[in-house]
Order: sequence, then structure tokens, then C-alpha cells
Amino acid sequence: MAQSSVTIQITPEPSPSTPTFLAEVAAFAQVLIHEGILKTIQEQVRFTRARFGTYDTIDFVVVLIGYAVSSEPTLKAFYERLAPFAEPFMALFGRNQLPHRSTLSRFLAALDQPTVEALRTLFHKDLLARTPFASPSGLFDRRGAQWSVVDVDGTRQAARQRALPQLEALPAPHRRFDQVCAPGYQGRKRGEVVRSRTVILQAHTHQFLGTFGGSGNGDDRGELRRAIQVITSYAIQLGLPTSTFPDHENLLVARGLEAGDCCSQHGPAPFFSQYLPPYIAPNKILPLMYSAAIR
Repeated sequence: MAQSSVTIQITPEPSPSTPTFLAEVAAFAQVLIHEGILKTIQEQVRFTRARFGTYDTIDFVVVLIGYAVSSEPTLKAFYERLAPFAEPFMALFGRNQLPHRSTLSRFLAALDQPTVEALRTLFHKDLLARTPFASPSGLFDRRGAQWSVVDVDGTRQAARQRALPQLEALPAPHRRFDQVCAPGYQGRKRGEVVRSRTVILQAHTHQFLGTFGGSGNGDDRGELRRAIQVITSYAIQLGLPTSTFPDHENLLVARGLEAGDCCSQHGPAPFFSQYLPPYIAPNKILPLMYSAAIR
């Protein structure tokens, strides 16, 4: 039997492979365009600053969307991987120029909170307007009652800072981390400053209902109040009877919140449990950091 020959061709020109995340970004872009979300962002989300150049807010939004989908560890790694395919990447969203990494950094540094809230409100309205699942699913207890569990989870990331020389001939040191990080509880992570984030996740459908961040330990009380508002609006949109939420006096007492802080015009808020071990489940709540059970 004759041996088959193998031909190897070598060329000095670089030929980078297509990023694996580009297909997922293409699907994501088509959904945004088909649902009209991309156009809504262009029309309703406004942020004006001096020396904005040829870019618009939507250019930076699509870059952040691509970065989130890519799962690259850093923004620098994402830009290096995307550089050979910058033009087709932006064309997926109907744009023609990828903002430089330094331009994106200046944009994020100048971005104000009203613009962030406008984007958050837009995505939240889209989440409530569409029902991709036939039912919110959930857990069933021994009596046949169905419970929907929403996880409100807080995470933190520590940042390490290099020592800066402090001499009379040098200007005062300035750290960019001062804008986004602050001293706080680091847990087992090494670093000098931290940033906290609270994520709201529907445990059964894996829908992200919201995320809030803050420097240092963050505003845990304020973020929990906002999380309750998001969960309540989500339950109302799905037709879940908020009047049947479990009403407990120990609601968030572990976090120093009074029960009155967590009530709204729609009735008692969901019951939250903190670090419940698996064998202690008085209301069939999952043992997550904060679990809101909606029946």
C-alpha cells in the first residue's frame, strides 16, 4: 500500500485564526438588531462630552458587549485578539470603526451615572417585555407549592497596587484605581483595594436581572433595596402574586436593614436568607448568599 504524501506550505505573512467568540457575537448582534434594541440605544441613550471624536455611545457599548461575550481575561487581551477582525466585528452592529483602547478608557472614565442608568433601564425593560420561556420554572416542595428562586450574589475583586516613588522632585502620585476601587474587605485575595459587585440572577432560567457595582465594600444596603425592586417588578410582569410573598420579620436583619426598608406598595418583599445551611430550609430557600423565594 502506497504511503500518501503530505504537503506543508509556509508563508511569512501572518494569518490569524478567527476568534471563537466571533460567531456568538454575530448571533448576539442579530438579536439586538432584530429586536430593535440597537436602534433604541442609538436614539434614547445620549452622552455628550468634549472631544468625542467620530465615535458615538453605541460604538463603546458594542465593544463592551463583545468583551463580555468573548470571556477574555482582560480588555487588553480582547483588543489584541480582535485587532485583525476589527472591521467585520463592528460591521456586525452596523458600525464602521473600532474605538481605540485608550479612547474607550477615556470614555469610561468620563461616563456619568445617568447614562449608565439609562442603559440599565433599557435592558431591564427589554427583559420584562419578552418571555422566552413558557414558565419561570422553579422548585416544588412536599405540598406541591412552586417556588421561584432568585439569587442576589455579592462578589469582590481585589486589585494590587505597586509602590510609587514619593520624592520632592516628582508630582504627587495619582492612581487610576482610586476612581473605581477603595480599601475594603479582601477575604482571601491579595491586594490593597477592592471593588464589589452585586448580581441578580434567576436561578432556573439563568436570566440576569441586574448588576450593581461599587468601590470598596460597596453600598450593600442600597444595592439590596434595588435588588428587591428589580425582583418585585419581575414578579409582577410574570403575573406572580406578590401578596403571597412570605412575610418575615427577620427580613435582611443580618444586613442591618429594617423590614420596612424592604416593603413596597405591592406588598411584602421576597424573603431573603443569608448563608442558610442545606439542612435548615424553613421556606425551602436555596442555601445561596442571598436567595429570594417567590411563590
